[in-house]
Amino acid sequence: MIQDVVWDVSIALMGSLAAVFAGVAAGAEVPLTNYGPAIASAYRLRTWLFALAVVVLVGVNYRALGALPYIANPAEQLGLAVKRADASGQQWSWTVQPNSFVVGQTVEFYVTSKDVNHGFGLYDPHMHLVAQTQAMPGFTNVLRYTFTEAGTYQVLCLEYCGLGHHLMNTQINVAAH
Repeated sequence: MIQDVVWDVSIALMGSLAAVFAGVAAGAEVPLTNYGPAIASAYRLRTWLFALAVVVLVGVNYRALGALPYIANPAEQLGLAVKRADASGQQWSWTVQPNSFVVGQTVEFYVTSKDVNHGFGLYDPHMHLVAQTQAMPGFTNVLRYTFTEAGTYQVLCLEYCGLGHHLMNTQINVAAH
């Protein structure tokens, strides 16, 4: 899968960049005896702060990149079931089958369009956008989402698709266990 290649290349490039910085820092020896104890102390502190920054940035990047939606699904890695739902847009309606789920369930929406481009926007019961992808004719995008609360979710079109665009919506019901 191309996403795995992108992930591996990103990690390799970040590691190479960190190695270059570490090599430059290690090779930049300054004879601290020429500057007195205050400057020598500042240079030692700078070295420790650089090492701390590298550790923090590596951790933050690992956590952030690991959470990207095109990285392998954590639910699958844990052996949890992922439910499939087919979503299709057509001027001016959405069809989502099945359209009932339970809290905590991870769903893969296979999203496509029968006519023009549409924006598949999934809104929680409070009408906050929680996930979105593009619906395109002749192509299927996969959107993974884990439902976190019970209620009625709305699917709205996020891309102007014609005069009936404002009518393009459907509901998804999420039950508590």
